[in-house]
Amino acid sequence: MEIKDLATQLEKNATEIKAAQTNLENEIKSQGEATVETKAALEAAKTEQTELKSKFDDMDKKLIELQLEQKRIGDRGATNEVKTAGSLFIESPVFETLKKTRRGSNEAVVIEKKDITSLADSAGALVDTQRDPTVYRNPNRPTRIRDLIPSFPVTSGAYEFMRQNVFTNNAAPQGTVAGLGGGEFVSKAKSNITWELVSKTIKTIPHWMPASRQVLSDAGQLKGLIDIDLEYGLDLESDNQLLLGDGTGQNMTGLLVDADVSDIGELDSSTADADIPSAMIDHIRKAVTQCQINEYYNVNGIVMNPQDWATLETAKATDGHYLMISMPAQGADPVIWRMPVIVTNAMPVSYFILGDWTMGAKIYDRQSKEIRVSESHGDYFVQNGVAILAEERYDLAVPRPKAFTKGQFTVASA
Repeated sequence: MEIKDLATQLEKNATEIKAAQTNLENEIKSQGEATVETKAALEAAKTEQTELKSKFDDMDKKLIELQLEQKRIGDRGATNEVKTAGSLFIESPVFETLKKTRRGSNEAVVIEKKDITSLADSAGALVDTQRDPTVYRNPNRPTRIRDLIPSFPVTSGAYEFMRQNVFTNNAAPQGTVAGLGGGEFVSKAKSNITWELVSKTIKTIPHWMPASRQVLSDAGQLKGLIDIDLEYGLDLESDNQLLLGDGTGQNMTGLLVDADVSDIGELDSSTADADIPSAMIDHIRKAVTQCQINEYYNVNGIVMNPQDWATLETAKATDGHYLMISMPAQGADPVIWRMPVIVTNAMPVSYFILGDWTMGAKIYDRQSKEIRVSESHGDYFVQNGVAILAEERYDLAVPRPKAFTKGQFTVASA
């Protein structure tokens, strides 16, 4: 017997018990007592109910045991699936409505994920035929600049924060005369710590792409369009804004552009070509010292371009041995001067920045990634087309710019 059949019998039995109980009460009111037949019917219905409940409990117990066994098997042989933005979208109620109605929706799916992928152009001929569900991805960066910076949620399109301008620590003993009471009635040292209130606005970073309506029935392909083209594009622009945004219009002010971030400039003009790799290592240590001088910030990461990291990793001494690695087969640990190295194409060649990423900067996050789909665009309704839009809203604040130091690996002019 299936569980749905058992549930149906339980419902029928409950109706029979209720009817027998009503008959018994009516007979007692009218006759003073119930007939033997009515009593027997009520007892029979109650007995059947007990048997049905017993069967239902047994079946429920077996189902629980089966679920636990499946979980144990899954725990032994499977890893937890990390769902991407595309996976979350095609599993959402909005997508289910789109598949049924074939119409656009003004609802949005909020994607609380940062996993990213990539895909070739989807604006070609998307036909409703059998197709390979695999999405072939281009390489993407394992670490984002945004991953290094803590986030703070906001509920408005504008926000304020305190930015530290000067921190001159003049703490010192009171007085200069030795002995008991020698410092009494002597003026105490005054430090110079100044802040400014900064008001900024949240920036909206969107982009969209066209696709045929058939893609709404092709979950695998739609997942690829969202994950690879749209979400990946937002992450690429995020890296660009956080490092190189010029602060004009709706652009953020990137860390490399911020004038208050310490800058140690280029390599010394006397550096010979053969000495550039070792000079780069010294230059990085000089930048660490600069952050430490500014009240010893805890420098916890350096961002550089892949070509510059390759220069360091393959640098050799005059006797031919590698400076940073013991065996080429193992390669160098992505660490220099005890700092993790973040290698990314978002950083221009010959530039770098390091600092205390947890203390110096903050992301003010207004809206996580949203995915919207609609055919209400131009002639898309009659062309079987849809517009897929992705956007997020946030801004970068640098309350402690001296927590960072930037520099260049180019040789200064003599």
